Parts: sequence; C-alpha cells; structure tokens
Amino acid sequence: MKRTVEFAAYPVASRPAYRRWLATGAALVALSVLAGVALRSYLEPPLAIAGFAGALLAWLGALLLRVLYYRCNRHNAQRYAQGADQQRQAWWRHHRRNVALVDSVLISAACSKPDQIRRLLTLDEKPTPVQEPDGGAAIRVAAVFGHDVLERERNLAVLLALHWQAQRSGPDGLEFLVCYWQGSSAAWHAFAQQMAQTCPEVCLPESPEPWQGIQSLDRIIDQLHQAPAGARVLCAGCHSSPIDAESPHPAGEAAVLWLLGTDGGVSVSRGEWFMAGTEPLESIAERALQQSEMQAPAKVCMSFAQPPAAGVSALGWSVLGHTQDPHFGALAQLEAMVVLTLAAWYAEQFDEPCAWLATDPHYTLILGVVKPNDWNN
Repeated sequence: MKRTVEFAAYPVASRPAYRRWLATGAALVALSVLAGVALRSYLEPPLAIAGFAGALLAWLGALLLRVLYYRCNRHNAQRYAQGADQQRQAWWRHHRRNVALVDSVLISAACSKPDQIRRLLTLDEKPTPVQEPDGGAAIRVAAVFGHDVLERERNLAVLLALHWQAQRSGPDGLEFLVCYWQGSSAAWHAFAQQMAQTCPEVCLPESPEPWQGIQSLDRIIDQLHQAPAGARVLCAGCHSSPIDAESPHPAGEAAVLWLLGTDGGVSVSRGEWFMAGTEPLESIAERALQQSEMQAPAKVCMSFAQPPAAGVSALGWSVLGHTQDPHFGALAQLEAMVVLTLAAWYAEQFDEPCAWLATDPHYTLILGVVKPNDWNN
C-alpha cells in the first residue's frame, strides 16, 4: 500500500533536575564560605566577596541556561509535532480525494438487459451459459461475431461506441482531459472510428494513454482535481480471452467505458494496493477503511476469484459470495474495470457503499470502495 508520510521523533530534552541543581548551589555556597574562612589571612574581604558572588552568579547563569534550553526544546518539539500533524492531515486529504463516475457502459453476456443487471448485483442471476467449442469453454457476447480474438475485440469496441452513443443524454461535444485505453491499439482505432461516425462532436486522440490499473486511477484523480471544473476523463477498454482448455474458468469477453469527473455520480476512491511478501494482507483492508472513512467493511465486495481473497474475506469483506467468474469468465487485465463498474452500479442502485477487489498489472491485489454521492458514514 502507499506509505503514509512519516516523521522521526523529535529529540526531547529531559526536565532539569532542580533538586540536584539546588544541592549543587548549596554545596557551592558552603565551599565558598569555607574557602573564605580558610584563606581569610591571604585574601582581602572585597576580593573574597567578589569571588563568592562570581561563583554564585556562574551557578545561577548555568541554571538559567539549562531551563531556557529545556523550554526552547519543548516549544520546538510542540511546533514540530503540530507541523507533522498538519502534514499527515494534508497527506490524508490528498489520499482521500475521489472522482465521480459520471457515466458508464459495461457490455458482456452477463449484463445485456437491465433486469439481468439487477439480478447480477443481488446474486439472483444464474451463471451465464457457457459455450463449449472445440478446445475449451467460453462465455461470449451474442451480438459480437468473429472467430479470431482480435476481430472480436474490434467488434466489441464498435459495439461499445454504439452503446455509449445511445446512452448519452445530449448532443453536446466532449473534449477530454486525457483518454485511457485497456486493450489493443486496433480495438481503440475501431472504437475511435465508430465514435467519429456516430458522435463527431466527441474528440478522441489518435493514441490514448495505456491503462495501468490503480496507478492510472491515482493519476486521474490528481489530474481532475487540478483541472478546471467540468473537466472529463475517458477510460475504456475491451478484451476477448482466447479459449484455453486448461483454464479453470471459461474464456470471457467484455467491454467497459467510464466517463470520470469531479462531481455528478458515485464516488470512486483511489483504492489501496497489496504486494505479497512485503506487508500483511490485513493492512490493505484496514487502509481501505481509513481511506473511505468507514467504520466497518462494505456489505458487498465485487471480485473475481483470487488466491489470497480468503484472507480479506475473513476480515469481514464479503468477497467469496460475489465472485464474477461464473458470469463473465476470465477477463485478464479487464477484470478490475469490470468489478469497479459493478461496484459503482451497486452503490448507485442500492444507495450504500460497495467494495471491489481485483488483481493489478503492478501489484498482487487492489481493493477500493465506491460510495453513493450523498452517502454519509
């Protein structure tokens, strides 16, 4: 997980030992008197008095300097602690920033109809029928044709553009702050060409930024919060898995699109990442709660089957009951975008937070929470 800002402890001076100082002062006075008596035949009285006064002033000056050092040290330690606390609060404010999912599209065999989506979110939907061509099992979108995986991905991208065009509320043009794409460049060009035909007012770049999982999400949140109000970021992708007879899950395919902004939809957090062997699995769940300012885990956590998922489920995250493999099949790097979309739909429809768990290109696991826009902890 991303480390919080840390500060070394300020070196605090010990409190002056006043009894020892008083004892030292008393001993100094006694020695001065004894020395004055012993040396009275050799010293003039004014000289003896001056020596006694000098020693007393030196002791008093040393005590005052020690007390001043102690007070200054405590003052500096207090200022240091206040500054460190301000830095921690600023770090958490930045870490707790989120974005709004203004619009979303998810195309798959499991959610082609609205009533099917609701049953999917409430666990009432039966597993998606599996096709069994030669060489293995697959879950395919009926509206997508083609035997080659690349051809199917291009057709998925065209279908994604058509669905978004039909779903958009108005003809207003859109110019994106940045566009991210998960998938092949050929699929992106198919998506961009279809958008140019059906929605010429939507401006898409020739080459989008590659989607890098939670790192891209983290960057998008920072970009949107630094951009003018009303800025938008487009994230999309499509994937069709090749059939693999040795895979425990059927080959799946899906297409996803997000339109992200700073307001206007459910709240998507940065999420937390976990790297096996570097920290305990419990830490990612605790930090996800801190980041989302929640006292208890969300009741629902969308996920695909992950080997370490049982550890998170034991902490109260409802992971095992909402695995999406029977509905979507294997989706490789698109799985994270699919479960985050499902979590957003759940939060919007049922007006309560929903978590999501997935793998990542750079980390073992990532975990995040989507909350309704007006939800209060």
